[in-house]
Amino acid sequence: MAQVIPIISVIASVASTAVSVYSAVTSGGEASKAEDRNAAVLAEQAAQARKAAALKAADEEKRHRRIISTQQAGYAGQGLEPEGTPLLVQMESLKESEEQLRRIREGGEIEATGLLEESKWREYLGGKAKEASYWTAGQSLLKGASGIYSMGKERSWWS
Repeated sequence: MAQVIPIISVIASVASTAVSVYSAVTSGGEASKAEDRNAAVLAEQAAQARKAAALKAADEEKRHRRIISTQQAGYAGQGLEPEGTPLLVQMESLKESEEQLRRIREGGEIEATGLLEESKWREYLGGKAKEASYWTAGQSLLKGASGIYSMGKERSWWS
């Protein structure tokens, strides 16, 4: 009976170490998967931001064309030729329109770029979580081996 208790202690230490190693690796894998899912969501949001900016720019472009058409019709109705002041007004309107459309597109691109950078960061964090889990698993293995060695040394198993 005296020999059974040390064997049970060793088995318990080995089982505890195995559970710690499994738990560390599993939690790292789950954290990595969660970060990968977050990264995918952010990448999708980036694509949606680009799409939304493109649609908004297209809508604004249509609106600006209607404004310019209205200006042209007004000038024609007044018998003005598209030269001089009317031409300058239209050129200024076009310039403002192009600038506004550029800002809309650029805003969408900036938002998308930020989301993609966050996505890359999440992927990096997922990899680091997995890596950290391996280090934790290794630490658990060493701790378990050290405990078993100490137990054996106390009982003179190693001499």
